[in-house]
This record gives sequence, structure tokens and C-alpha cells, in this order.
Amino acid sequence: MDFKETENQFAVLAESLPQLVWSAGSDGSRDYFNRRWYEFTGMSPEQCLGNGWQRALHPNDLPKVLEQWRRSIETGTPYEIEYRIRNAAGKYEWVLSRALPIQDLSGHIVRWFGTSTNIDAQKKAEEALRSLDTRYRLALEAADLGTWQIDLEKGQILWDEGTCALYQIPHDGSFSMPLEQAIGMIHPDDREAVRARIAKACDPQSDGYYENEYRAILPDGKLRWFRSVGQALFAPDGDKPHALSLSGVISDITERHAFEEAQQLLTRELNHRVKNLFAIANGMVSMTARTAKDPKEMATALRGRLSALSRAHELVQPAVTVGHGTGSDVELARLCEAVLEPYRQAGANRVAIEGPSVRVGSNTTTSLALVLHELATNAAKYGCLSNAEGRLDIRWMVHDEMVDLLWTETGGPAVESPPDFEGFGTQLSQRSIAGQLGGTLEREWLPEGLRVHMTFPLARLAG
Repeated sequence: MDFKETENQFAVLAESLPQLVWSAGSDGSRDYFNRRWYEFTGMSPEQCLGNGWQRALHPNDLPKVLEQWRRSIETGTPYEIEYRIRNAAGKYEWVLSRALPIQDLSGHIVRWFGTSTNIDAQKKAEEALRSLDTRYRLALEAADLGTWQIDLEKGQILWDEGTCALYQIPHDGSFSMPLEQAIGMIHPDDREAVRARIAKACDPQSDGYYENEYRAILPDGKLRWFRSVGQALFAPDGDKPHALSLSGVISDITERHAFEEAQQLLTRELNHRVKNLFAIANGMVSMTARTAKDPKEMATALRGRLSALSRAHELVQPAVTVGHGTGSDVELARLCEAVLEPYRQAGANRVAIEGPSVRVGSNTTTSLALVLHELATNAAKYGCLSNAEGRLDIRWMVHDEMVDLLWTETGGPAVESPPDFEGFGTQLSQRSIAGQLGGTLEREWLPEGLRVHMTFPLARLAG
């Protein structure tokens, strides 16, 4: 190839450079490639003649390369583009290709000199960084986390989209505000603790770790619990390093906090309930022992009463066993059905239960269940449930915030006179209704059967 002296100097320089160097005429046709080009592509000079060099480019990149090259030839503007070239091993690598026009004294372009610099490692690093950023963002979204960064020198805090969403602040990308403005959104009772923990994390004598749980007041006025974890970045400053920034993640723990409070309340409730059950059982044993004629009668009575306790407990299982947020009270009709279930007979409609919806609270269910059990036990032993013709009606109504309940037995053995002995069951019923339920209990020994009239405040029953 016939080069002028300057072109010979260019060729000497081009052969010594590590880049892929090439040149083209004013019409854009390539007419020179340095030795490095042939070594990298594995192509021979004959294979690169004309448009043969284009076979080294990735097929997907060739159209945009030719379009960019055509535009530079037509306008005389510098040429710059990234694309992939196949190496001698058959693998494609990224290059950054640049070319500048060379003009004569009249300003006409006479040649183009260009280089292609291998940027494959940089592109792979960028791709890895993008992949890492994508995985990082997906992880934050999956965990419902936001990120934040405090510029300690400027007193500014930067929130990403996740943090803005947690705080219900409209956002388009990141959001920056003065640190004191962000602290102003924190509940007044928690602000000083937040400041103290930030100061502690930024102390050069500390490990820079930050962790805190606090309440924040959102724009809609609602209170939410947040947990923040972060790490301070220190810069050396002679013998006195100082904190430049504090960065971390934030999560909404309102639901978790509410669940933990519910668990603590549940534990206290269970402790209280267990103590009550033991106290009731202890009283049963003592009074049954005094009134029972023999051990067999005592065992039978205790088993029945403990079974009633068990059924009442099953009806008011703690909320945690049936799902968080559900109540632990029970309908009065359901309670009556559970206590009287053992006395129902297949195919017989001997027990009628009727009344409006009334909720019985967990604190009163056990007491009322024991009263109903005592009445049902006596009915099975001496009253309407002791023969096949007997019938039991339990009906109630609500008026003036009071529950009025009637227990009516019919069809059993005729009642000649009221009993002259008051057993433990009767005492237990009176104590439960009057003491724990704040109501009244009256018995009428009618010839056709026992009639019991009970009243108790609606609010006390639902307690």
C-alpha cells in the first residue's frame, strides 16, 4: 500500500498500539487494519478486503454500526459506537470504536483514522452490577424494605422509593429532605431515642452499627412502627476519624408489634384463666367431698363438672388458636348446646333452645357453663331428662340491657315438694350468677317440673 510520509508515521504508530487500529478513505471504505486487528480476529488481510471485515462483527450489531458509520461519512462528524467483534477463538467481545476525519487544506475530508478499544471486561462488570442491582432491588421489594442514607455533613437524608412508599410519601425515584424534617415525622416520645442512637452509631469509638424501633406518624395521621438497621461510614482524619454518612434499611413492623402485644396479652389471659380453673376445681373437690355419700358418687359428680369446664374452655379457646384478631367470646345458644349435647338422644327433640343473639365473654363463659351443667345434671338424675317423655325448654329475651332466661322442665317425674337439702351444685350456681355475673337465680318447684328464672346484665355477660 502506497502511504505518504505522514501515513507511514501513522502506520508505525498504529502497529505499536495495543488497540485495533484501522483507516478508511473519504468514501468510508476501509483500507487498512493493523497487525493487532488480524491477531485478534484471526482473519487474514485478504479476508478483510472490501466489506469482508464486516464478517467479524456480531450480526445483531452490524446494522447499527453501518448506519452510524454512514451518518459520520455524510456529515463529517466524529464516529463513536460500541459493538461486538468475534475473536480468533470464535467468541464475541465488546469494543468501543472511534474515528476522526482528516481534512486537507481546503477542508475536505481525505481520510478517516479509527481505533477499536476492547471494553469487554468493563461491559461484563457493568452487566454484573446491573444484575446485582436487580437482585438487590427484588430482594428489597420481596422483603418490603426501603433504604436510606444520611449525609451527616449536610444534615440531609435520602430515601429510596421503598422508604417513600412505607412513609406514604408520593415519590418518583429517590427523595431527599433535611434530617430534622424526617425526625419530625417520628412520634414525639421516640425522637430523642432516635437521635441518641444515631449519635452513638456515629461515635468514632463505636462499631458504627445502628438499630432502632420507633413509631412514625404518617401523612394520613396513622401511627406505624418501623425498624431501621444501618452502618456508619467513617473517614480518617489524622488521629480523629469522623463519620461521613449513615446508611441502612427500614421495614414496617406494625403488624409484628401488634402480634407481640397480643401474645403478651394472651399469656396474661391464659395465666388468669388457668388460675381461675384451678380455683374452681379446688372448690369442687372440697364441697363435693363434703356432700357426696360415697367415693363413687363423688367421682361421678366431679367427672361431670370437670367435663363441663372442659367444654366451656373449648368454646373460648384463645384467639391465637383460631387466627389472629378473632374474638374469644361465644354465642349463648352455642354454649347451651355444648353443655346439653351429652343429654340429647338420637331421633328425639327433647331440648329446645331459643333466644336472640347474645354474646358471652371469655371471662363469664366458664361460670355460666357450670350453672347450666349443674341444672342439666339434676334434670338427668331427678327431672325431665330422667325419662323418655321429659322435655326441656331454654328461652331468653333481652330488654333494658338485661338478659332474662327461663329454664323450664316438663314431662319428668312429678314434683311433690322442694328438696330439703342444698347441695354443692345449688351453691355453685348461686355464687356464679350472683357473684361473677352480677345477676339473680330463682327456682320454682312446680308439680310439672322445675322452673329456673335467671337474669344478668348484658354488659356483664359479655365481659
